[in-house]
Amino acid sequence: MPVVAVVVRALGAGGEVPTGIADLVGTTLLLALGSACVAGALGLAGAWLSVRVQTPGRWILTALYASPLAVPPYLVALTWLDLVGTPMHGKLPVACLVLGVCTSPLVLLVTRPAMERLDPRMEEAAAILGLDSARRALRVVIPALRPAIGAGLCLVALYAFADFGAVSALGARTFTRAIYFELDLGQDRALAWSRAALLAMVLLALAIPVFLAEHKARGAGRYEQDGARRRPARSPALAAVAWFLGLSVFSATAGLVVARSAWHARDLPLDHRAWGQALEALTNSALWAASAATLAVLVALVLGWCASRLRDPFHAWMRQGATLGFVLPGPVVALGLLIALAGLGAVGHGLEGTVVVLVLAYLVRFLPEALQATSAGLTQAPRRLEEAARMLGASAPGAVLRVTLPLLRGSLLASWVLVFTAALRELPATLLLSPLGARALSSEIWRFAKDSHYEQMAPSALLLVAFTLPAVALILWRRETT
Repeated sequence: MPVVAVVVRALGAGGEVPTGIADLVGTTLLLALGSACVAGALGLAGAWLSVRVQTPGRWILTALYASPLAVPPYLVALTWLDLVGTPMHGKLPVACLVLGVCTSPLVLLVTRPAMERLDPRMEEAAAILGLDSARRALRVVIPALRPAIGAGLCLVALYAFADFGAVSALGARTFTRAIYFELDLGQDRALAWSRAALLAMVLLALAIPVFLAEHKARGAGRYEQDGARRRPARSPALAAVAWFLGLSVFSATAGLVVARSAWHARDLPLDHRAWGQALEALTNSALWAASAATLAVLVALVLGWCASRLRDPFHAWMRQGATLGFVLPGPVVALGLLIALAGLGAVGHGLEGTVVVLVLAYLVRFLPEALQATSAGLTQAPRRLEEAARMLGASAPGAVLRVTLPLLRGSLLASWVLVFTAALRELPATLLLSPLGARALSSEIWRFAKDSHYEQMAPSALLLVAFTLPAVALILWRRETT
């Protein structure tokens, strides 16, 4: 619905074309490319070292590589600005570096399982033919990992297209930032919506091909292995490099945010107003995020079950259409919902500024995460089990409730946690759609940091990290146990 509303509004915008679109295209593409390069280098290095090198505390090392997932990039950017100051502002390479480091786990978590499943006999055959280790990596391993690497890099590029907080804090002029400021600062509402819709349509034209490429790359990945896995090499020097890289990634992101926030909060007594405001914001954010997560799990379960069981084109397209939320930045989702509500007349005007619209925005934005986890669970719950239950006298709903849902318990829990933490961190949709006067964790962080009140920001930052850590632990646990 938001995509259709934005496209219709853009097509009816007439001649009101925002200036500087070419500059926005260039900056956004360079940001995506630079972030993908940084994330690709760190993610591939982390995957290679954690799989191919025997290191003590391997699970802890993987957690260090994945630690940037525990903090939103805008919080990392704000913390670095607090430390370094204006020299970081307005420089595109700095934005690429920050986003690249923060999104490197996306590349790591996609390529590491593929690297673990590579058949070692391919490299053994290349060694017999006289290829050294470097040429084996370039001519055998990298081509075999190309689909996984491509999928990871596409995910990073899509994240860069959609990011608002980090690029705004660092002063990079991208489409998402321009759309947000059109909606937030526009004096003429109708004109602001039209201009923002035109910008959003150009952004979608850039992002959708990358989104389709990511789906194609994932579908192309096949890593068959019949024999034993390759044993990690024993190299103290490479193990030291692996730990140095993991500690560096952790120290530059999650570790820095927690340490700096704790330092700012050291002199704040627990009865200080900042802690009270942070707890109020946490209560609101948790309630809104929990509502969105519950709705997302229910919708993902219905869409995933219909697509896997009915197997007709309509439900397959419905499921694919629901995953488009991953392409939509928060301001675009907010704009689409506002345009759709305006078309509903009095009912739409009554809903504007309510929690309902914000929860719907979270649902559209993060439904793909719930779908991914739920669909993975449905592949482990074959339809023949439901058919057997029906042959034994169970009704169709009864077979789903008594057979399929118990098998999906872990996947549904993972879906709920992932959407809950993602909604908790969401910044632009929360700023644009939250009820007037209501506090939220992400908006509290942004409000204080914008005025350089980092001491008052610290309680909200610490609470946000505390509530996102379980999601990272769950992701890592599911990766290790599946």
